[in-house]
Amino acid sequence: MLTLDQVPEGEAFGVSATLFVTYLRCPQQALARLQGIYSRPSRASFKGALAHRIIARHIDHGAIDPDEFSMVCRQETGANLNAQLADVGLRPSEFSAVVEEVAELYERFASLPLDGLEASELSFEDTVSEGVTLRGRIDAVFEGPDGTRIVDWKTGAHLGEDVAAQLGFYALAWSKRTGVPPSTTEAMSLVTGEKLVHEPTADDMARREHEVATMIGVLRAAIGDGRELDRTAGPHCRWCPLLETCAEGSAATAILD
Repeated sequence: MLTLDQVPEGEAFGVSATLFVTYLRCPQQALARLQGIYSRPSRASFKGALAHRIIARHIDHGAIDPDEFSMVCRQETGANLNAQLADVGLRPSEFSAVVEEVAELYERFASLPLDGLEASELSFEDTVSEGVTLRGRIDAVFEGPDGTRIVDWKTGAHLGEDVAAQLGFYALAWSKRTGVPPSTTEAMSLVTGEKLVHEPTADDMARREHEVATMIGVLRAAIGDGRELDRTAGPHCRWCPLLETCAEGSAATAILD
């Protein structure tokens, strides 16, 4: 068994990058995720999911003919994203607009060098202590003379403040799986080309492990005694499933609006 230090006993659950990032933003929203309360899919999340399916298809089967791009998008949606499409409720004209936007993202992706690509859409689910698994999916893993590079391709115009924590979680998960951290973690916007590159150190891994272990302890304690956790307001409140019953979130969105 892989090990994650300092984790108290309690409720079993999986820890993903999304849960970790959500906890850092708002502990109560992270607790809600564990209780099955999720934000509804949005147009942006559907576009991102479709773009990643198209990227995976390119890597697995080669370049996609522009004349066949719309058909391929419909195939990928039907095979993998029907439920998400239904939740978003896009009309046919709106779906066509999403396809056009994904085509632009794909064109930018197709121009990127993929030398050293070892794996794409790499899913992991590793037990790291009793009742705790680290799980998720890494967009791409590259191997080269300088070591392992983990890459996350973003479909938004800006990387956002959560990206560093997400990459840190991936580095920790990779370290637990392989015994060594990746040499580099990288996030890149396919819209703007903006990049965030980090070279994880042993101190980074220790700090991230402590943060994840602390989160698990707080969430397990809250599940065990039924308490609520701190609510932290900010721009993320717009998409929070707790917004209607959260005074902090309602006040924040009123100010932002």
